[in-house]
Amino acid sequence: MALATTISRNDSGAVVLAFKGELDISRADEVELELDRIENENPNVLVFDLRELEFLDSTGLRIILSADSRARRHGRRVAIVPGPEKVQRVFRITLLDKRLDFVESPDEATENAESVD
Repeated sequence: MALATTISRNDSGAVVLAFKGELDISRADEVELELDRIENENPNVLVFDLRELEFLDSTGLRIILSADSRARRHGRRVAIVPGPEKVQRVFRITLLDKRLDFVESPDEATENAESVD
């Protein structure tokens, strides 16, 4: 299945990227270009909503990790709404479920967007 990406913004300056389908090497360049465009707008919070993601490979994981690293360098936050078990297993196996910021919903991630350090 192809990847569909929905981008939304809220009043607190957060951007939510909701993925549906497969986040893998076949769409990596396209996703990276979109992230570059979004990050240039300096959102306080970038939320990856993985609830409808069916597959995540190492390239998709690298995209999320790179976005998180860039955000930390610039004093911004990346939050992740967990995906299905198959997707979350990738985070657990790599122990990234301990390092990354997981939230229950995009709303939870953006509630305190204005107070991000």
